[in-house]
Amino acid sequence: MNLPATQDQPKTQLGRFFFAKEVPFGVALVRMLLPLAAGTPMFMRFPRVRELYTADGSTVQMFELFGHGAVLPVLPPNLAVPLYSLLLICLLMAVVGFRTRLSLGIASTLYIYFNFLDGVGTMTKYSVIASHLLVLLTVSNCGAVWSVDAFLKKRAMGGANVTLPTFAVWPARLIQLLFAHIYFGAAITKIQTDSFFSGEQMRYWMLSNWNYENPVGEVMAMWAPMLLVSAYMAVVWEMMFPFLVWRPIGRLVVLGLGATFHFMTWLTLGLYIFPAICISGYFAFASERDVIIVRQFFRKLNIQRFFSWPVVAGKQVLARMPQAVPAAVVWSCLAAFCAIVGTEAELRMDIYGANTAEGGYRLKPMDATVARAMISKEQRVREQDKFFNFEIGTRTVGELLANRRSEFQFGELMLAQANLNPPHEDMWLECLLVDEENRTIEQFGQFVTRDMLRANFSYKFGNKLVPGNYQMVLKSANQEIYRRKFALNGTPEPTANNNTLLTN
Repeated sequence: MNLPATQDQPKTQLGRFFFAKEVPFGVALVRMLLPLAAGTPMFMRFPRVRELYTADGSTVQMFELFGHGAVLPVLPPNLAVPLYSLLLICLLMAVVGFRTRLSLGIASTLYIYFNFLDGVGTMTKYSVIASHLLVLLTVSNCGAVWSVDAFLKKRAMGGANVTLPTFAVWPARLIQLLFAHIYFGAAITKIQTDSFFSGEQMRYWMLSNWNYENPVGEVMAMWAPMLLVSAYMAVVWEMMFPFLVWRPIGRLVVLGLGATFHFMTWLTLGLYIFPAICISGYFAFASERDVIIVRQFFRKLNIQRFFSWPVVAGKQVLARMPQAVPAAVVWSCLAAFCAIVGTEAELRMDIYGANTAEGGYRLKPMDATVARAMISKEQRVREQDKFFNFEIGTRTVGELLANRRSEFQFGELMLAQANLNPPHEDMWLECLLVDEENRTIEQFGQFVTRDMLRANFSYKFGNKLVPGNYQMVLKSANQEIYRRKFALNGTPEPTANNNTLLTN
């Protein structure tokens, strides 16, 4: 196919922004990637369709969480399972671009419907973004290129070397504006969250496994300066995204930072689907000129032959399809076949034992010890569980200890910082300086109110000590919580009057 010739474009800047005509390469790329990213968790939930989305299960509609009751109808399994199977096959057919608009329309409707039925688990931030993107892809012409529909259209025209079609770019612009508003709104939210800029929020998320395992995040969570710098960089990037992404150079910068940001969320926070969906949507920013540049680059490297086999194999399969059979008939047969197969597969898996002689698995009695622990009076939180860590160093960045030290010199100011886990009550904390023989040299304390997340103790090494090994001990409620060893080196500073003892 050949690229189209330059056509008359709208004369106003706003008109060109929304209605300039281009080959829809960008939305076509989104079409090929987004259904795979959004469909991955939906495929994983297929064995649990009966539990999550049917009248036999325990649906919690999004409307119910806001006090509006059950607005959507909850279908029985014999209807919900075939519709769920239809959703999955429509997502796959959207990827290859077979009856693209119909597939995307059905997939968007069913995706939103099933997500709304499970407001507790299925409806998340990424499913909201994916729902908007699927709807926008439905009204776009994303199936005009790189699709089965485009191949069938070319074959119907006798295989002529036709010019690539052009359409108004407003669907791609709406996707771009969607991301601009998402990031700007996220920045406004973060600005009002103190714990985000202090690093606590990110640190606790990195240390948790709420999403998936993230061993890299558990290590990086201890680098307080990195958390602070990353927090400020993220907010600045989100604030500048709507203003720079429309500029040629700014677009490369903010999209590159965005891809890096989402990659790091996968690496450090255990997020998989959310970054995949966002990066898939980034391809809507690709223009016709970008695709031409990338295509020429690959042609110079002469590596396109290594990636052409799927296209060649697909064309061979399509070429053997009889032209007398309408594509609509083939699509309908595939949809019906997959709905039937999905229903049969769900029945045969029978993970709930509905087809057993008992008519379902019976609940097993709970261990009596566990049951008593669950219904007994609320247990008090252990004193050591109220604290996250206790470290010693010499400097802070954004109120967090930036360096951990185990050796100090005379004249330096030691900072001992205790980080607490919320929530906690008003507390009195003590910090003790002890020598190698565990004799207390100094003892100081402070009140920590319930809204505080850290307590700082400072100690200036004067001539009161001698070189040697010491320890800083943190105590709460007269219990030892942490103990940090350190060495004091150097020579005490001389005093003007040897009879005068300097305080520390």
